[in-house]
Amino acid sequence: MTRCLRIFGAYSYRLTRKHSTILLIIGFIVILTIIFHSYASRHRNNHRTALKVGDFEYRPGIFLKNIQPNESSNFCKFQYGLPKMLKWDAVQILPSPESGINGPYRVIYNAIKGTAYANKSKYDAVTYATQATPEFIYHVVEIARFWDGPISLSVFVPNYDLDITIQIMTQLCQCYSGMSKVSLHLFYPKRHPPLIIPKKPVSLSITTPAPSTRANITPEQILKNKMAIYKRLDNKTRAEYIQWVRKKKIERMMKRMTNKKTTLPNIKFNDCSGLDNFDIATFRRENNMIYPINVGRNTARNASETNYFMVSDIEMVPSDGLAPKFLKMIRKLMGDKKRDEGCIFAKTIFVVPLFEVERGEEIPRDKDSLVRLVAANRAFYFHQKVCSHCQRFPGLQSWLLRPSPNVIEPMLIARREYPYHRWEPLYFGTQRDPWYSEALSWEGRQDKMTQMLELCLQEYRMVVLDGGFLCHAAVTKSIVRHNNAERLNNKQYLSIIGTFKQKYPDRPQCRVMWGC
Repeated sequence: MTRCLRIFGAYSYRLTRKHSTILLIIGFIVILTIIFHSYASRHRNNHRTALKVGDFEYRPGIFLKNIQPNESSNFCKFQYGLPKMLKWDAVQILPSPESGINGPYRVIYNAIKGTAYANKSKYDAVTYATQATPEFIYHVVEIARFWDGPISLSVFVPNYDLDITIQIMTQLCQCYSGMSKVSLHLFYPKRHPPLIIPKKPVSLSITTPAPSTRANITPEQILKNKMAIYKRLDNKTRAEYIQWVRKKKIERMMKRMTNKKTTLPNIKFNDCSGLDNFDIATFRRENNMIYPINVGRNTARNASETNYFMVSDIEMVPSDGLAPKFLKMIRKLMGDKKRDEGCIFAKTIFVVPLFEVERGEEIPRDKDSLVRLVAANRAFYFHQKVCSHCQRFPGLQSWLLRPSPNVIEPMLIARREYPYHRWEPLYFGTQRDPWYSEALSWEGRQDKMTQMLELCLQEYRMVVLDGGFLCHAAVTKSIVRHNNAERLNNKQYLSIIGTFKQKYPDRPQCRVMWGC
């Protein structure tokens, strides 16, 4: 046995000497494999814990659950006879801001006038400017809950969509005191002016014959009588008769159209938290109308009475203190004297990072909470999964790694140039910024692209802010496919690009932009 062990030891020693390099490599690989397996096991356990789906169900206005509206009080200042009727003789109808008098849309400003910040200087407040269709209006209560400043909301109200809008706004204005921040503006196509449906049936002016006059007459006899009357007419009376028939035919057509109209949805609220399902049959949806989102953006922005505002989407909820922290930062950078004189930073916008949370997660209120959700793969920068270039801002990783400040402060200055030439940020801006193109619709996509391109061509600085953000909740959305709208947007986009080529011929970055 001893001799066998000596032989085995000697042989092993010689083999080790001969293949030492190979054995070292094998040993190194084995050690690395053990380390990686250990790390992966620990990481997998933590990952499972972090990815546990939350049980929070986001719904706008859910914090008002079990609260009933107070019909004796109203936190909103309705105008022009609203909410009962719309007094057209008291309304000033204006064209949309960019398209002007020749455009297809019209605007009614301040159908509801916000009163909460009426006594504030325009330099000591900042406006949240947003737009919506009636089924999304309830999201404004979440903005009013967390935004410390005036809110300018424009709503698309063709035909009876105004009635739906007023029903929802009346409910909100009787439920939540924060609605006193909100000013409501209406925009609509000229072909479909807004209306309030009378609550009681109104008799039509068109008179119809008594049933007994033709009750026993067949259609053939009616036609025969009409032909006999027509033959007895001379040239003069025949022309008058034809005009009379046409008039009566138009009246009958109008009556049929009135009867054919879709019945106004009867919206019933259980409490102040709104509806369980906001899938409302609006006039726009029933008639397959495109949504001119940029008319809404321009209208809400144009109605702002503060010299700084943020044009945002109605489903974006601001982090805590975003508005007052921004104003404090502006004063610190500019100085009290210049700020009180109304000065602004020329050709500069202040970009607010955008994020979204996974289903089941509550919208974070501060950066620390947001970063924890991002680390657990429960939050992402906005549209990361559907349009990775749209909202990925310069310095994203640095923003996530930087310690959370208690204030809002500039992190970096960026240009909208390659590789961020398709970036569509939301930002604090002023009335000197270019308008959004009203020829582009929401269904056609790329609706903010031309405005951002013009900002670049005007050599704007884009200051990315740290310490504040906007966040979008995970809500169920139906995917809208509107091929005609996309083709129209592409056509309009190319037309606008052609205009920019003539307007900004000396910009070196244009060559990159045109090809995109």
